[in-house]
Amino acid sequence: MIQEYKKILVGVDGSRQAKRALDKAIAVAVRNEAQLIIVTVMSGGDYVGVGSNTRVGFGYVDQSVMDDVRQELTDAVDGYRKRAEDAGVKEVVTSVFYGHAKVDLARTLPKEFSADLIMLGSTGVNVVERMLMGSTASFVVANAVCDVLIVRTDVHNQAISLKHLPS
Repeated sequence: MIQEYKKILVGVDGSRQAKRALDKAIAVAVRNEAQLIIVTVMSGGDYVGVGSNTRVGFGYVDQSVMDDVRQELTDAVDGYRKRAEDAGVKEVVTSVFYGHAKVDLARTLPKEFSADLIMLGSTGVNVVERMLMGSTASFVVANAVCDVLIVRTDVHNQAISLKHLPS
């Protein structure tokens, strides 16, 4: 018996690894004639704090900042939707979700969308962040409510050196 996945959830965060996961998820969805669910999770920690990836620093985050970010993410997933539809995916659902990426990708969103497969890029964080908090991919693998596929190669199953990838 060949396993066919009918509802594939792919988590995207704008990283190169997430874009590779999206490309593979599109290919799997086309091959399985599956619904593709493209999600991104907004987290307050991404906008407040210290580091090059925060937008505000410490302090109050104005609602307009969050609205702008939500619109940027909505535009991005809409672009991913078009890409999937152009590739032949018949049913594409998108969601910009506010919450905690690790928990929501592992449990909340797969249950909400009845996903039978989660696809994620191998990691989107740097080494220090991975050591301090662990990667989202690692958490999802350990805690998911359905099958998980971690994407490490391109759509032709060729390993790509991250050092040589264009942005």
